[in-house]
Amino acid sequence: MFNFLRIENLWKSFSAEVLDTFLKQDLVRKWALKQGEKELYRIFIVENPDKRPKKVEELRYRVMSNLLRTVDKALSDGRISPQVRKAVIKNFVENVIIGESDRQKPFREKYGFDPPTFLTISPTKHCNLHCKGCYAASSAKDYEKLSYDVLKWIIESKRKEWGSNFTVISGGEPLMYESDGHTLFDLFEEFNDTYFMMYTNGTLITKEVAKRLAELGNVTPAISVEGFEKETDERRGKGVFKRILKAFENLREAGVPFGISATATRYNVDTLMSDKFVDFYFEKEGAIYGWIFQYMPIGRSFTLDLVVTPEQRLMMYKREEYMIYNRNIFLVDFWNGGPISVGCISAGRSGGYFFIDWNGHASPCVFFPYYVADVNEIYKKGGTLTEILMHPLLKSIRAWQNAYGYKREAKDVKNYIVPCPIRDHYKFAYGVICKTGAKPMDKNAEEALNDEKYREGLIKYGKDVAKLTDPIWKKDYIEPEIKEEEEKKGKSIKKGA
Repeated sequence: MFNFLRIENLWKSFSAEVLDTFLKQDLVRKWALKQGEKELYRIFIVENPDKRPKKVEELRYRVMSNLLRTVDKALSDGRISPQVRKAVIKNFVENVIIGESDRQKPFREKYGFDPPTFLTISPTKHCNLHCKGCYAASSAKDYEKLSYDVLKWIIESKRKEWGSNFTVISGGEPLMYESDGHTLFDLFEEFNDTYFMMYTNGTLITKEVAKRLAELGNVTPAISVEGFEKETDERRGKGVFKRILKAFENLREAGVPFGISATATRYNVDTLMSDKFVDFYFEKEGAIYGWIFQYMPIGRSFTLDLVVTPEQRLMMYKREEYMIYNRNIFLVDFWNGGPISVGCISAGRSGGYFFIDWNGHASPCVFFPYYVADVNEIYKKGGTLTEILMHPLLKSIRAWQNAYGYKREAKDVKNYIVPCPIRDHYKFAYGVICKTGAKPMDKNAEEALNDEKYREGLIKYGKDVAKLTDPIWKKDYIEPEIKEEEEKKGKSIKKGA
């Protein structure tokens, strides 16, 4: 997730102590911010070392520049405590950004490709809410969980095998995890050289929890919202919105940086794409970053009826681009934001990840509910996480990613606005699931795989979205590359003559 951004050179020349001095002094920090933006511009726009389409690099530059500005504002407003600031420098800047490429070198030399940058782990299915259409189908009645020993082994293994010091924790509700007398706070404390992002419903973030997160300093919560009070309470339960606002307040008081994650459906998409939404969460409540998850028809009561329509998705792309360029926020949609991530990042791709759930089932992605291995069994036999990367399903997806755009010349990259195998290219996903023998992670996934109407609907959906966005991709991303190549050829011919 971070090595593909190639921003480590921004920090390598500074020690943690020097960076901390920069960040706590307004005038010096403003100077450092300008230098940081210049360096980002040089890396993404001027050098473009991976020769991506220029529009791709421009978007990535703007998103990262926005993040720098947002963090600067949070520091100026005192929303990041001195203790957290120091911990972020130590755990995130030094251990995640700086030197990641060097730590990956042994893997790269052995296998010929870069390892994943992170994992997403759902250590428990247990949840205190019962949200409509939950991708994990979680509830208070579900107690499946990873043992603490296995959870520790996963973190240790990815650090040792891949040089990975970043981990995403999802759910269920992560703050309800408990195993053998241990909670996630024990994990955060034990792996204090790892930076964690934790997706949470926020309702359990009391003053005491916020204070503990501040003391640790290596965790940022991404709190789920559905819009405002009406939309959030309709999906998550009455009173949840007010509890989320209290969580924001607790985190601000403790000085813990936080973000939001929002699930877009055809019924709340206009709210999520509004300036009012940005004003409230980013300006008033102080979110540092935001993730958009378009509703995926998996999990509890999966249905295509909640999926944003192709026309809405086109609107979302345009509005998200507006927010990045005009509202100057870090907001990434995991589907429409394909240009920012250089396509799909699932299946253990370089700069990407794969997913492990509460049963130990490893799958390409949080939203790709077909698993290829059980980490509990791998742990018992003394195996490695790298074994999972070599499964035919993950290898097939990575080959598809490379052929689709990741390893293509800029002028030949296919439409990154529709980057997702399981949603935008379901015909491919269905075929590779069946071919490689991947197993459904639950009954819902099994039913979806065998539902012909569901399959036909998703295939049609992908085609419809591509039909609407292909002209944008061609005009804004590909034609400038073709024009530049033709101009270079013309100059070369003229010079030769």
